[in-house]
Amino acid sequence: MAEQIPNPTFAPSVQRTRLAASVLAELEQDRRAVATSYAIFQVLRVILATGDRHKLYLRADVCPVDYLHRVRINLIDSGGIETDPDYGRSVYQVVAMGKSIAEEVCALANPLGYISHLSAMQRWGLTDRRPEALHLTMPSVSAAGPLIEQQMRADYGMPFADLPTGEKVKLPFIQHPPVVRGRKVSVFHTKRRGRWIQVKGEHVRLATNGQTFLDMLEAPQHCGGIVHVLDVWREHARAFAEEIIDTVDKFGGPIHKVRAGYILDEVLGLGEDLRVQDWVRFAQRGGSRVLDPTKDFSSNYSEKWMLSINV
Repeated sequence: MAEQIPNPTFAPSVQRTRLAASVLAELEQDRRAVATSYAIFQVLRVILATGDRHKLYLRADVCPVDYLHRVRINLIDSGGIETDPDYGRSVYQVVAMGKSIAEEVCALANPLGYISHLSAMQRWGLTDRRPEALHLTMPSVSAAGPLIEQQMRADYGMPFADLPTGEKVKLPFIQHPPVVRGRKVSVFHTKRRGRWIQVKGEHVRLATNGQTFLDMLEAPQHCGGIVHVLDVWREHARAFAEEIIDTVDKFGGPIHKVRAGYILDEVLGLGEDLRVQDWVRFAQRGGSRVLDPTKDFSSNYSEKWMLSINV
């Protein structure tokens, strides 16, 4: 049984199956502007497990992966989804959702990244600058594997390797194109995945406030430059000191602790915290120990933190 689709783009004979219509309805209800085959498969799995098999005309001898192929082709042919104009064949645009912003599209195309750096600073109200590009943090290729396995285990409820071949589709690691929905995309790859939150009512993932301050120390060039970073720390760090210190303490490397320690201690006068005092042990002499990693060593120097203040 199929549903006639009143779409002038396609021939009148193109019909949408009940199963494909159910999958599309779930994608639209979840407000998914785009979906990968993996995302479509996760929706399909639930429908196959909980739906009325008789009404959906499901056969016992067809495995879920084969149904995925049929549903995807039917949705394309019936105008429910189409190849995304920015990502190409790896991502499908849900036609009924219409136009969508880059933040949402990127979040749906790859669930392993999050908004960061200057874009996160703007979201948290830490800067009045409007970044031209959307700044995202993504795991490096070497770090992506374990995260993909972790995400699939959460989605399937068991290790991916334990699933029968006909009942599993692997989560792809989608690389973002340089422009999404007319907006430039700047990706920062890292081996250390930081803290992020799911934005309420959106598919967007956002670096936490504390993580955003940590990112400023790691890559100030993606945060408006070191001068702007120091201005932001002076204006806002006191209000978020606990979160900043906790994030740097748990997620920052030795050089990040030294940079944060210097700013909190010698610039803001917040060095009495025991965790900040403990970071002094990471101070060590060396030409690479600079406040701004994008600039050369300067003779302006903090003896306590053994850090070149190359601003």
